[in-house]
Amino acid sequence: METNVKSTEKTTAQLQKEQEQQSSEQTNREKLTYDDEVIKKITALATNEVSGILGMSGSLFQGVRETFGGDEKITKGIHADVGEKQVAIDIEVFVEYGKNIPSIYREVKESVSKNIHNMTGLELVEFNMNVDDVYTREEFDSKKSNSSSSNSGRVE
Repeated sequence: METNVKSTEKTTAQLQKEQEQQSSEQTNREKLTYDDEVIKKITALATNEVSGILGMSGSLFQGVRETFGGDEKITKGIHADVGEKQVAIDIEVFVEYGKNIPSIYREVKESVSKNIHNMTGLELVEFNMNVDDVYTREEFDSKKSNSSSSNSGRVE
């Protein structure tokens, strides 16, 4: 009789082990990933929340495309390397003249890190910010309005 009880216990233990392995295998098959554009958009929105940031800089090609009628992308000037658990971000920005740039850098980094982590669970492990230019608020707004009116598509 004892042998029969032990073999039943062994079978139950084996079944539990098999169920745990199957559960583990199912867990390993599930994966949550984020497109680079999602991380770039979170970065852009978090960056624009910081006082002293006038806007994102972009490549020459993007500027030309926008001038000739392409849509302005909120993620221009942002590069993101996205892994399964971590992310690295490079951004290019325009900063308002007279503002403390190292302080702005710290605020942007904190805002980006917090927003990416809260929304995705990813950890920001590298953050680089390049200040492409410095403008007064009026100068930047004027430049922005001139470029948007020049590509309005209207015939005058």
